[in-house]
Amino acid sequence: MKSFPLISPPIINASGILSYPEVFETFENQGASIGGYVTKSIGPNEKKGNENPVIIYNNSSGGPTLNSLALPTQDLDDWIDELSKIKLSKSLLIASIYAGNPKEFAYVTEKVSPFADIIEINLGCPNKEPGEKTIMESIGQNPTLSGEITSRVRNSTNKPIIAKLSPNSDYLAVAEKCLESGADGLGCANTLGPGLSIDIRTKEIILAGTSGGISGQALKPINLLMTFEAFEKFACPIIAYGGIETWEDGVEYLLAGASVLGLGTVFLGKSTEESIKTTKDIWAGIQSYLKGKDLHQIIGKAHKNFQEST
Repeated sequence: MKSFPLISPPIINASGILSYPEVFETFENQGASIGGYVTKSIGPNEKKGNENPVIIYNNSSGGPTLNSLALPTQDLDDWIDELSKIKLSKSLLIASIYAGNPKEFAYVTEKVSPFADIIEINLGCPNKEPGEKTIMESIGQNPTLSGEITSRVRNSTNKPIIAKLSPNSDYLAVAEKCLESGADGLGCANTLGPGLSIDIRTKEIILAGTSGGISGQALKPINLLMTFEAFEKFACPIIAYGGIETWEDGVEYLLAGASVLGLGTVFLGKSTEESIKTTKDIWAGIQSYLKGKDLHQIIGKAHKNFQEST
C-alpha cells in the first residue's frame, strides 16, 4: 500500500461544504474532530457558478440532496492570498483543484502547492452551468485523460495527491490510470448524477442549474461499493465520501477499505456548534467501536482476504 500523511482524527470535510479558511480556523480552535480541511475546488479562473437555488436537501425526511453549484471559484490570486494566511496547528490543509485541461491543472497545482499538505484532483463533478460540459463528462469518464492530468499534477508538486473519482464512470479503469500516473490515493467519490427535482406546486424545475449532483444517504451504497472495489483491487489509501452521517456509516466505509472519512451533507442546516458536535460524536462512536484497537486493524476487514490474514 502507498504511504500517505497521517490525518488524525481521520475525518475531513468534503470540498464545497464548510470550505472556507475562516471556518477551518474556527473549527480547529473549538476542538472539532477533524484532521484535515478541504478547500472549495480551486480553478484557474474566476467562475460565478449558478444563481440560487443551488441546493435541495431535507435532513428530517432523509430524502436525497442535490446541488448545482457548478464549481464557483474566486480569482486564483485571491485564493493564494487566502491560503497563505491560513493558520492550522493540528490539522492538514487539502487543496481541491479543478481545470479544463492538463495544462491548466498543472498551473493551478503549481500555484496552490506551496500552501497545501495534500492536493485533491476533482475529476468528477457532475453539475454545471447551463450549456457547459461537466468535468465528469469531459475528464472523469476518460481514463487516459484522467491519467494525463494526474501525471501533470504529479510533475508540478511533491505533495501527496488524491484522485477524486466520479461514480458515473468506469471508476476502476480511471483509478488505475491515476495511480499509475502518480496519485497516492483515491477519493471515492464525487456526487452522483446529475439528477432532477421538480416543484409540483409551481410545476417548475427547482435548481437554477436545472440538474444537480446527488449526495447524502442516497449516495452511500454506491460510494461504499466503489470504496470496497477500489480497495480490493488497489489496496491504496482511500478517502470515502457519501452519506456519512453517523459513526456507524463511518465504520462501514472503514471496513470497506477507507482510511479517511469525508463529511458533507451532514453539516447542512447545522450551526457551527452543532457541526462541531457532529464531528466529535462520529469520532467518539468510532473509537468506542474500536475498543482500544488501532484504526488500521479494521480498515478493509470486510474483505475476505484481509479477514484471513489478520
